[in-house]
Amino acid sequence: MNTDIKQAMHVEATKSFSTAEANENERRWNDDKIDRKNQDATNNYDKTRMKLNFEIGTDGKIHPLGYHEKPLEVRLQERLSELGWKPFKPDSKIQPNCCARFIFGGNHDRTIEMAFGDQSVNLEKDADNSHLHRCEEIEHWAKDLYGWCAKRYGQKNIVGFQVHLDESSPHIHALIVPVGQRTKSGRECVMWSAKFGKNRFEYGQILKDMHTSLYEEVGSKYGLERGDSIDGRNVQHLHKRDYIRKLTKDAKQAEKAVKGLQTMIQKLETQIYSYQTQLEEIDKSLASGQIALREYESQKSEIQKQISEYQTKLEDKSDKLHEKEQELELLTKDAANARSVIQPFRNHKVDFTPPRITAKVPVFGTDKWVERQNQHIAKQFTEIVRKIESLYRNDAARQIESAQRNVLADYGELFQLRRDVKMLAENYDNLKSIFETMLDQMANHSIRSKIFAIADALIGGTPVTVSSSGGGSSSDLRWDGRRPDEEEEAYRRRCLMFVIVTVCKQQTKSYRRK
Repeated sequence: MNTDIKQAMHVEATKSFSTAEANENERRWNDDKIDRKNQDATNNYDKTRMKLNFEIGTDGKIHPLGYHEKPLEVRLQERLSELGWKPFKPDSKIQPNCCARFIFGGNHDRTIEMAFGDQSVNLEKDADNSHLHRCEEIEHWAKDLYGWCAKRYGQKNIVGFQVHLDESSPHIHALIVPVGQRTKSGRECVMWSAKFGKNRFEYGQILKDMHTSLYEEVGSKYGLERGDSIDGRNVQHLHKRDYIRKLTKDAKQAEKAVKGLQTMIQKLETQIYSYQTQLEEIDKSLASGQIALREYESQKSEIQKQISEYQTKLEDKSDKLHEKEQELELLTKDAANARSVIQPFRNHKVDFTPPRITAKVPVFGTDKWVERQNQHIAKQFTEIVRKIESLYRNDAARQIESAQRNVLADYGELFQLRRDVKMLAENYDNLKSIFETMLDQMANHSIRSKIFAIADALIGGTPVTVSSSGGGSSSDLRWDGRRPDEEEEAYRRRCLMFVIVTVCKQQTKSYRRK
């Protein structure tokens, strides 16, 4: 059972909210749209559980999901208009944050328990969960979270509060407008800094306080612990190339660990087999009277103790090997997925000073002054564009080179596969020829009788002499006997195959001499 039962809260600032995002939150989809969404391997929208989704309205009560006549993005725009919010010009690259998107969740097993109790839930794709009903605990949890949001941001500023029970883990989407007061007029307006701080330091402190407050007021009531802070943890956001390099390094280490564990397991199995052989030997010694019963029991106890210890070590190493093999499989899969997608261009941070007018407008000669300023701005702008162009051109060249290397590697693998196919085809032809020769030889009654007679002799451990039909010479048939770990049926098959091949070779030589 997972003991890491923690709450989860994700906050994201947004400058706009599209119709597609609103439709997803309110599940304003038809069956075709859901099927298209589920074609993505990362999505799992369960149609049979969608009826269990709900939302909390502006009255603080539970309603079916999408009950409101006005779509979510329309309600957001109306609230922004009430607050007098005006974005910058449409062509401006910088826009203010107008709302915050929250996602509330927690430990998978705990949230599933709150939503469905002890009912059996099948989380596989296209599963039938129509038998499920929604439990009251998930509704209480959602109401408490709604109250927590209303207390911090104001109930009328919660534009949407949707609870999804049709995905892998139950979670909540909340769309909230941050509102503050202007210093001079005291009028309410959209103000991100009033609720989330003026800089990253203040934002980090506010988030810590939010997690603590969320745990004390809501999470603790439902057995959800406070989420871990990222302070002091080695949390990094890697570029794709560094990510692939890290995955490759981790995969090599995991592969090395797998090989080491396999070697250890082989040694342990060999040692256990050795001790089991010793047990058989002392059993024979006791039966023949070579050792006394007391000595036999002492030796047997010591050997069994050693076997038990090695068996424990073997089980431990086997478990670790299984874990490492799974880890290696995941790392290999992640690395392959990362390599399969070539990102056209990475985001470059281009440092430049925007063109600005620094001189004052003269009283006379305004036209010439404007012309000079335009020329100066055009020159600065051209330099910036050339710098960006150079960065993207170099990046494109690197991407093309990387793609070429991948193609060459694919051709190398293809060439190796072709050689392997050719070798397998040749081996198949040889084996087919041998098999047909064996069938021809076995069709001869005298040769067949000879084969079975020699095979029976080998199985019984009797020395065998194979006489050639071309003269009086004879040759001894070499045979190493049964292997220690070989089963009876496997040993019999090996004897028969060995005799068939040997006799067939003798017959082939005889035919050639004739």
